Amino acid sequence: MARQYASLERIDHNRRITRETDHAFLYRLQGGLLLALKEQGQLNEMQYRQARDRLDRQHRDWIRKLQQKGGRP
Repeated sequence: MARQYASLERIDHNRRITRETDHAFLYRLQGGLLLALKEQGQLNEMQYRQARDRLDRQHRDWIRKLQQKGGRP
């Protein structure tokens, strides 16, 4: 069976993605990449959990920082 890969078909509303403007998207993207690495065998369960915990902690810290600045999470 041939491997299936994702492909980009089009880009709508092309704009720069930054941590300041798109933190939720980046958080989900990084989480998905970690999961893909685990499923491909590049990360074992322990490495995945440690990386995911760190990502979750960074996300919570960023949300807290935004709230202190008066921004929306």
